[in-house]
Amino acid sequence: MTLGEWLLIETLDEPETWSVLARGTTPREWKSLARTVPARLLPIVAAAHTTREPVERELPRSRHSWSGQRARAVPLLGPGDAVYAVLFRVGETNRAPLPVAPFVMDARTRRTEIWPEGLGPLFDRGRTVWTGAESFQYVERFDGALDLVAIVSRAEPNSRWLGTCTMRTPAGLRTLLIATRNGTDPRSWRGLLADVTDSVPPQGKSFEAATVDSLVSTNPGLFLAVVDTAHVRVIRWISGPVPGLRWTGETDERTLPHPDDRSRIIDARNDILAGAPFSTISGLRLAAAAGGWLIADVEASPLPYGPPDAAPPQFALVRIDLRSAPEH
Repeated sequence: MTLGEWLLIETLDEPETWSVLARGTTPREWKSLARTVPARLLPIVAAAHTTREPVERELPRSRHSWSGQRARAVPLLGPGDAVYAVLFRVGETNRAPLPVAPFVMDARTRRTEIWPEGLGPLFDRGRTVWTGAESFQYVERFDGALDLVAIVSRAEPNSRWLGTCTMRTPAGLRTLLIATRNGTDPRSWRGLLADVTDSVPPQGKSFEAATVDSLVSTNPGLFLAVVDTAHVRVIRWISGPVPGLRWTGETDERTLPHPDDRSRIIDARNDILAGAPFSTISGLRLAAAAGGWLIADVEASPLPYGPPDAAPPQFALVRIDLRSAPEH
């Protein structure tokens, strides 16, 4: 292993599953811990995990490159004082460890809670809990978003996902590494967010996303959202939420339509699942925050995802053309 360089070791599940997520600020994709850290040094990592305290030791003299060096292992605590990661280095360095923060995610409620202190003040949004589509509020670009949503929705035990996204901060765009996995409870996910901007330059919006932004900005009554076809829940607002809509991340989307319009939504979803290229709903009534109903014309179309011969579409793109102010 390289002397003087911090390793980010995830400890999100049982010890035999631990892996290396980053060396310095360079991401590593679930790299084998046993192949990265010499066997004689692994007890130091284990000790930091067990004691929940930093461990520092002087290594014995040997023929190895780390002979006589000092090793340091620093645990990263998450909810319930569980250790989500260990930052480990051998040899002296003036470099600070990688900024990293733990999070938990409940696939049932789509609630994500983050402990952001380790990422620094740039990521302090004055809140730690995000639900559903709220989680994308400060995302500039996240090409793997649907992959993450799909694997979490499948809820298969012992699954994991790793990728990067670009976030907006007061100091500009930053790149976050996201690593998350579940265990025997397939709905309960634990994960880590790490700022890897120094090695992975932030990416601006894709040409397609910029085109959509231009379309929305020139059509003030137009709003776009990605929904899942299983529950017709908003996964992500592409345009920003509809103003005046009685919606937050915690809203049960089933309560938004007028009761007499719900069957039309189910019919449109069934059309999409059956292979229709689009389905429209004219004059859909949606609950307004101030009371009454917003009136909108809605068009849904399947969103390409997965292999061409995949099963019925998991996601749909919904276009909302707001027709009027709230009706009471």
